[in-house]
Amino acid sequence: MGDSEPGSVRVTPIVLHVLLSLAGADAHAYGIMKDIGDRTGGRLSVGPGSLHYTLTRLLSTRLIEEVDVSPADAPDDARRKYFRMTGAGRRVLESELSVWADVVEIARARRLIPGREGA
Repeated sequence: MGDSEPGSVRVTPIVLHVLLSLAGADAHAYGIMKDIGDRTGGRLSVGPGSLHYTLTRLLSTRLIEEVDVSPADAPDDARRKYFRMTGAGRRVLESELSVWADVVEIARARRLIPGREGA
């Protein structure tokens, strides 16, 4: 698959986290960076250059798309570019999460990571 075909991007941790951010709602780059930092408790910090590169790749592979946002819907700054995950992006995210769920189960079974109470 070439880079211009939907879904042909390597799913790095940053790609995974960007898609997770956009699974909840449309967002602009700064919002995505903040969401990733908040969700990971600061363990993963994505700089503007890395995020711009990742967003460009996700746009070119049509896993995300730019969204037109009215000034009323973007009170913090209507000039910012907003992004939305596409159906192809959701399929890639779901597939990747399925793989990672299997990895986590194996790791828990081998007592490499703690399990959750009641899970």
